[in-house]
Amino acid sequence: MKLLFFTLAAIFSNTLFAADPIKVAVGMYPFAPFVEHKGSSGDVGMTVDLITALNKIQKKYRFETILIPPKRRYQSYKDGHYDVIFYESRTWGWQDIDIDASTIYQTGGEVYVALKQPGRGQEYFEKFDDKQMMGILGFHYGFADFNADEEFLIKKFHMLLSHDNDKNLNMLLRGRGDVVVVTKAYLHRFLLNYPAAKEKLLISEKLDQEYNHTVLVRPGIKPSVVEINHMLEILDTSGALDELLKKYGISQH
Repeated sequence: MKLLFFTLAAIFSNTLFAADPIKVAVGMYPFAPFVEHKGSSGDVGMTVDLITALNKIQKKYRFETILIPPKRRYQSYKDGHYDVIFYESRTWGWQDIDIDASTIYQTGGEVYVALKQPGRGQEYFEKFDDKQMMGILGFHYGFADFNADEEFLIKKFHMLLSHDNDKNLNMLLRGRGDVVVVTKAYLHRFLLNYPAAKEKLLISEKLDQEYNHTVLVRPGIKPSVVEINHMLEILDTSGALDELLKKYGISQH
């Protein structure tokens, strides 16, 4: 009987500690270099790499991604389709939504890019309502006072809106549109892949906006925002976060 008791206790103990990880639904939307869809290769990018790193450093949670349209990310969250979203800021339309924000784990910003032309310098980026702007549908831009309304952007800035930074920059290189707004992170990656393009592009010294990237977390779920902060701290102090950034040609410090 005693042997049976210890055997059952051992089985119970092993089952307890071998429990399946808690699945955490992570919303993400296509936006290079954070998320890019590569056909049969699946989704790649900084968000995917960061989630992979978090899954490696702990076994309590399993972060699983759900692809969502950028314009519907707020409604998808309200509908309960996901509980966590990376590379976001509460200032990007989340102000009136019940959601917690982690500490800032990465900074960045968006710059203006135009074609180089004789006599064209940084003054070209001082005024935008006389130019055809290009950007991403559903995104908030500083030059437009963070008004993401599609009709407003088209009427005031003749704006060409797409879902793809690659498409926007290639349109600019073909002479369609005057100024494209892109993240510094994306531009770093693009110029690493196509260094010859740098000679054709005029890049603004000023930022359209500065990013303070955080993780947004639904209140009351597991992991809590405190746990998320702890995981990010581990990635930072271990050097894993810096390695991720270097992959995309970005220096954090």
